[in-house]
Amino acid sequence: MIRARFETNASDPRPVNWPIKHPYWITGAHGIDWEIFTIVAYADDVDEIKRNWPEAVNIDATPADDYVFTDRFPKPDWFKK
Repeated sequence: MIRARFETNASDPRPVNWPIKHPYWITGAHGIDWEIFTIVAYADDVDEIKRNWPEAVNIDATPADDYVFTDRFPKPDWFKK
């Protein structure tokens, strides 16, 4: 499993497939018209990120043994482990 941080300029930053296996968060937006979104997501691998967010760029992934939930990255209501 990986924990990835990446950007997407999709008009809708949510994953294109649903339901997804791992949690994710939309952590911010920037750009001239706030059209670039920053996402943090867990996934099995980078290919899974690209399947769920085809427009993903600047993917920075690190190995993860388990999920880490915090005040900034709380466990999503829809996520059942």
